[in-house]
Amino acid sequence: MLVQARVLRRIDHLKCPKCDYSLWNITPGPCPECGHPFQPSDFDFNPGAVAFTCDSCAQTYFGSSPRGHLEPKTFTCVSCDRSLDMDAMAIMPAEGFVGSHMLQQVIPWSPSRGNLLKRWFLMLGASLGSPVRLAQGLPPTGGLFIGIIFLLVSVLVFWFLMALPFVLLTGFALGSGNGTAGPMLSQSILSFILVSMSFCLGMLTITLIGGLLVHVLIVLTGRHEKGLSITLASLMVTSGPLCVFAVPCLGLYASPVIIIWWFINFVLAVKGVHGISFVRSLMCALVPVAMIVGGFIFLVILM
Repeated sequence: MLVQARVLRRIDHLKCPKCDYSLWNITPGPCPECGHPFQPSDFDFNPGAVAFTCDSCAQTYFGSSPRGHLEPKTFTCVSCDRSLDMDAMAIMPAEGFVGSHMLQQVIPWSPSRGNLLKRWFLMLGASLGSPVRLAQGLPPTGGLFIGIIFLLVSVLVFWFLMALPFVLLTGFALGSGNGTAGPMLSQSILSFILVSMSFCLGMLTITLIGGLLVHVLIVLTGRHEKGLSITLASLMVTSGPLCVFAVPCLGLYASPVIIIWWFINFVLAVKGVHGISFVRSLMCALVPVAMIVGGFIFLVILM
């Protein structure tokens, strides 16, 4: 659907990814500053946040798709009857949209970023360096799937790297033993695989439960901007600190640091995603953590 735009005001926010040159009201093509090619479909916008302009009559249109693009992409201008293509139209911010709320962050998980391994490394870097922007860039549909895949791959990789020295030592010890070493080694490998799978599923379950409790508290305590899936996905994509587990023989001892780091990342992400205060975000995240830790201690005492 195409919607005529209202009076616009200009702000500098849309920039060339290579040289940071402002691209507002510039006909798509090469960047005037560095020559890097660009077109509107390279960017994701919040629906209705930008206006696309006909270069013949200056008629403007809002994009209404989930990516903030025009639907359909090609059409006839209502004012001058000229055939238009979205990727050939200059864009301007719509009135009332300013700053980071206008452009959606493009997360590194986009298929255009490369294969699964490369995307995972990019996601890991973003999780460690800019967890708030990463969470804010999660798409409304598919964001939870991205979070689940990232968390499971991260847990599996870091768990394997943490346990690898112990597995190698066990294999070496069994390999230098008697004739029963072969079956024992196979049994050890099988046990390691089963433990790894259980650990991954356990982490996913705890994360889902914790994220659900956090979102319930967010809903109960007032205004919020995103749904449950984004809260859950935010908890998962901010799990980059788990990489410390990969430090051989030392990662496990850094568990308190890892948990605190992950917790702070998540609190900041919730604040940015839902547009709430830091104190409210902290309280909503702290209560479920206290409940989970307290329940774990209680179970240990009973055992």
